Amino acid sequence: MLEQVVVKHGQIADTSQLDEIFQSAYSRKSDRNRRISLLAKAGWLVRIRRGLYQIVTDMTARGMGNVSNLVISQALNRRSYVSFANALNWHGMFDQLTKTVDSVTTARPRSYRFQSTEFRFLKVEEDLFFGFSGQRVDGKIVNIGEIEKVILDYLFLRRNAATVSLVVEKLREYRDKFDFARMTKYAMAYSITVQRNLGFLLDAVGVSSDALYQAASDNRKGFTKMHPGAKTFNSRWRLYYDPGVIE
Repeated sequence: MLEQVVVKHGQIADTSQLDEIFQSAYSRKSDRNRRISLLAKAGWLVRIRRGLYQIVTDMTARGMGNVSNLVISQALNRRSYVSFANALNWHGMFDQLTKTVDSVTTARPRSYRFQSTEFRFLKVEEDLFFGFSGQRVDGKIVNIGEIEKVILDYLFLRRNAATVSLVVEKLREYRDKFDFARMTKYAMAYSITVQRNLGFLLDAVGVSSDALYQAASDNRKGFTKMHPGAKTFNSRWRLYYDPGVIE
């Protein structure tokens, strides 16, 4: 029966999907629950979190992950999209192995550990939940952030020296791959802090920041810090920046 589950739902299934298939053989729900428990104990169902399982299709693969972590992340939180390093990796812009999969969601922030990978979900408000598309991964549809939105996620959710340095590196290395008009349009949904940071970084890599500057110039009050340790002031963007991250 597990083969039927895989055909209909893939290698990630929750208890309701398993129950649906098992109804053909077990009329009582208690018997179906017992069957699920026995399969889990035997290693054919690997628990990802409560009520969600990876189905093992090969006895020799038991205990080994043979499903994409991106698929698992989407199954853990259907209202989310993969961002940060894993999204950049998907787009061919990041080649380092990571032990985490970080996604953006409108639900409360959560983290899960499955086998050797940590799955983290960072919360944004509804008006910032955009800039992603469904991509087919191992036969399943996974929401993955567009590269322009990933940059903004970094600047909004991960504002530290290492992050800004990574953003500058990607903007320079893949300048021809980014749609900077789209990035600027997306940035208009964010706070003045993100707009100032992005505008300054676009200047640093030689990309026009005129539209962002026009938007930011409407708010000349106060100042912004690139990250907590930034100490050098840029009057154009009213931004304290770190010269070391843009060299």
